[in-house]
Amino acid sequence: MTTLVSFPRSENPTLEARSIKALACKRIRSAFTRDEQGGALVETAVSLPIILLLMTGIFSFSIALHQKLALAEAVSAGGRVLAVERGDTDPCQKATDAIYGAAPTLDKTNLKISYVLDGVAVGSNVTTCANNPNMTAGRTAQIIATYPTSVAVYGKSFGSLSLQTQISEAIQ
Repeated sequence: MTTLVSFPRSENPTLEARSIKALACKRIRSAFTRDEQGGALVETAVSLPIILLLMTGIFSFSIALHQKLALAEAVSAGGRVLAVERGDTDPCQKATDAIYGAAPTLDKTNLKISYVLDGVAVGSNVTTCANNPNMTAGRTAQIIATYPTSVAVYGKSFGSLSLQTQISEAIQ
């Protein structure tokens, strides 16, 4: 004789149908929704190198910009000294010393300074203009300074740049 195993039936068949339907809906919903645990970690891992690269580029560019501003301020200080020192024995040397003093963050060996007195160039990288006939009141004196710099991000250099600034002053 064969015995059939029978499972007890719920007394309320509609409740059982509702729970089966709810379970099926839950499984369908879970199949179409994503588990978002760890998503923020993946997004950070993807975006962080890009952000760090941009920030390093900004920092490198700001160093070059600082050098440009320091050079411009130093040449301005040298121009003021050159304009009022015409009676001195060597006004160009005084102006050169003022430029070096006003730009302590710049390397003096890389700083190239040239003078043009009343349209006549004194010479390239010449810091003396003693007894120059063009150093008279009412004429113009011009200082031209160049300084090499480079912008590099993570060892990748974006070329060597030559910063240049100049100023013209009326000799007093």
